[in-house]
Amino acid sequence: MYDLPEWAMFAVCVLLVGFLSATALILMRILRRLWPPGPHSSNMVNTMLSGILLPTGIVIAFVASDIWQQDAKGRAAVEQEAIAVADTLRVAKFLPAELREQVTGVLDDYIREVIEVEWPLMGDGRASQVAEDQLETLMVISVRIEAGTDQIGLQRAAESLRRYTTDIENARNQRLLVSHDRVLPTKWVAVLVLLFVAACVLSELHMGQRRPLALSLVLFSLGFGATLYLIASFDRPFTGTTIIEPTSLSVLLIRG
Repeated sequence: MYDLPEWAMFAVCVLLVGFLSATALILMRILRRLWPPGPHSSNMVNTMLSGILLPTGIVIAFVASDIWQQDAKGRAAVEQEAIAVADTLRVAKFLPAELREQVTGVLDDYIREVIEVEWPLMGDGRASQVAEDQLETLMVISVRIEAGTDQIGLQRAAESLRRYTTDIENARNQRLLVSHDRVLPTKWVAVLVLLFVAACVLSELHMGQRRPLALSLVLFSLGFGATLYLIASFDRPFTGTTIIEPTSLSVLLIRG
């Protein structure tokens, strides 16, 4: 579902809510035949409608808020990673030619590995071991430079290199953590159950009026289907058409 085009995902979400509405309508018709409504049932249904729509909206708002916060965290982690890589490249300019070529070579390989290999893997919650090894290599280089020279300027450059490499690792770890985030099945079940109950109340409220019944259920399906589409499209921020792109890292590779 997450790899579908946006229009197809929207259609699936609307059809899902429409299916819930149709099921609720059938259930309420069967229930009405088995247990006919009393004289004051309309007042009870009106009260139930406002009472069920409020918690439904609150639950959906909480789920959507969690999703968009995770998306923002993922984008921030990508930007922080790119900034740390840029800082590392800037420090590498002050190293001797041989060390500079070694550091920039490892960084270029790391960026390519992240963009070409690790980014698709994150859609399944996985990571590239090669990218991990390249960061370890960069850390080893910085420690060797720092331990193998008495020049104060070179030692400070090595310290900065080690610090920025740590920043890259931290930002990458945050990016990988975000790639594992999903909307829990219990949340999806809660949202769908609340929507089903709301559709049942709508069906009972307009059961004797064909046009209001059809319009209310169609509008209900469109409105809440669009809401589910927004949640589903931003769930798994490194998957689907709304994927977070490695644009900032790609720019560094082009500049390099």
